[in-house]
Amino acid sequence: MIRLIILMLSFSSACIAAPTKQLIILTTFTESSITPITQQFQQQYPDAVIKVLHRREESGLRLLSKNDHDIDIVISSSPTLFMPLIENNRLLPLDSLNQNLDNDWHPFLPGSASSIAVFGYSGYGLMWNKDYLIKHRLDIPQTWENLAEPQYFRHLIMSSPGRSGTTHLMVENILQQYGWTDGWKLLLQIGGNLASVSARSFGVSDAISRGLTGVGPVIDSFAFEDQKQFPFIGFHYQEQSPRLPSYIAAVKNRHQARHSLDFIGFLLSDNVQQSLSTSSLNKYGLHQKPSQPFTVLSIDYEQMQHRTILIKLLFDQIINHQLDLLNQAWRHIHQLARQPSLTDTQQQQQQYQRAIELASTPPVTEAQANSTAFNQALIHSQTDVHTAKSVKHWRRVMSKQLEESILISEQLLAAIKEVK
Repeated sequence: MIRLIILMLSFSSACIAAPTKQLIILTTFTESSITPITQQFQQQYPDAVIKVLHRREESGLRLLSKNDHDIDIVISSSPTLFMPLIENNRLLPLDSLNQNLDNDWHPFLPGSASSIAVFGYSGYGLMWNKDYLIKHRLDIPQTWENLAEPQYFRHLIMSSPGRSGTTHLMVENILQQYGWTDGWKLLLQIGGNLASVSARSFGVSDAISRGLTGVGPVIDSFAFEDQKQFPFIGFHYQEQSPRLPSYIAAVKNRHQARHSLDFIGFLLSDNVQQSLSTSSLNKYGLHQKPSQPFTVLSIDYEQMQHRTILIKLLFDQIINHQLDLLNQAWRHIHQLARQPSLTDTQQQQQQYQRAIELASTPPVTEAQANSTAFNQALIHSQTDVHTAKSVKHWRRVMSKQLEESILISEQLLAAIKEVK
């Protein structure tokens, strides 16, 4: 009897551990971009049953943190999605795939190349609606600095780093390129020109294509997809921006998929790599050159990881949740900039500069942002008391600064009008 029970338990364990034909893919890419690729894979492996789960980064992290998940493959351009999997040794080794990549394509953490594959890359830049720009008599913007110009007031849209891994990389790239102080100054000036902040990264390209707004920063794949449908969509890369690798990894779970490594090998195969830029993914293969050349600036992933939670929370508190005040503050500043008599007195010029400073200074200093203790005390959870207090403080300080900036500008405009 005991032997029979042991045999039954052994048989049951073997069944649980046996590879399954179902392959579950978690991705931050749209399902419509992944599905044609999975259909091609199924032509080679007809026994594979594939399910694609599209999730935003934060939602994907929650799902992967559960011990009973059945995720087999993770595909994303966001390094953050893979960090907990690396740290907790939850990824299958990929040694058998024999990736031959140069140093430019090594993943974001030392030693992670054995468990994470880079299968393609993207760039990011500015996308615009040509008809919208003509209608509103706007120039085609070339740089991030252009987006801070008065002509684009409430003609812009972008997502937030808390909602979009790509936007997080964009914001981090600006902060690393310009420095903490000047980087946030530029971001807050651009924020003053935003008509809205999209809840999803592809919401930016969708709003521009529909003519709801004129310009926004996007990953190239969204722009290229819309250009296939709409001739009035324009796009160009931003100079000195990073290449955004597309990562894929196989996740350890209780019901391991039989074809996990086969699928990764399929994406790395010559046939797929050579056609990746014209595929539904709209990514460049590892040896393909972009359609428009741009100067590549590498990004410090260690610094990015160090302040990930801070950047996401801070952006939401000082730009996303302050949009009305930001708009009002920068509309007044733009009005003052057009007044020829503003420089008549040194006092007025000082007040004008003070209004700009208040509207473009974040409530977190560079020293705080570089502090390990400061960053480690922040937890991306609404229930954490310390984080909640910090977030509330940032919002309150930024609101007060913007209100003071608006008051100074209104007083200056009233004084100038009175002189006239």
